[in-house]
Amino acid sequence: MKIKIENENELYNSFDNFEETLSEDLISYINNKSEISSIKEKEDIEIISAKKIDENKFKKSFEKYCDEQLILINRQQKINRTKQIGMLIVGIVFIIFSILLTDKINIIILEIISTIGSFSIWESANSWLLQSKAIKFNKLKAMKLKNSEIKFERDLQLQ
Repeated sequence: MKIKIENENELYNSFDNFEETLSEDLISYINNKSEISSIKEKEDIEIISAKKIDENKFKKSFEKYCDEQLILINRQQKINRTKQIGMLIVGIVFIIFSILLTDKINIIILEIISTIGSFSIWESANSWLLQSKAIKFNKLKAMKLKNSEIKFERDLQLQ
């Protein structure tokens, strides 16, 4: 992916005086381009600018962004796993109660308890089957970006 800029400041968030945070426009552009390409393709990022860019500073900022994304995704995975286990336990407990209370309570209440148990187990399975896959896919995309090669090129015609 090629990124053409006139000034190095375009790469960084204007609120960050130390220029360590990538700009939202740049992040959005990179993520959109990354969505289009295959997860298996290696992603190279080429920064084309009229003026010289501090390459090390940009690489550090980009690596910091990728690391932050991976931390957020790992948190998401942990929360999702906790939710899955919690819903599974709740479902099992309600199913066990419905079995143990079969002849002791009203059939309607028994059906409600059984339905809650079944629904909880279904939510756990749904989370495991669908949400976990989406989070894993996002993690693969973030790893792909982190492993991308960053190249710099000067184009004096941009001035």
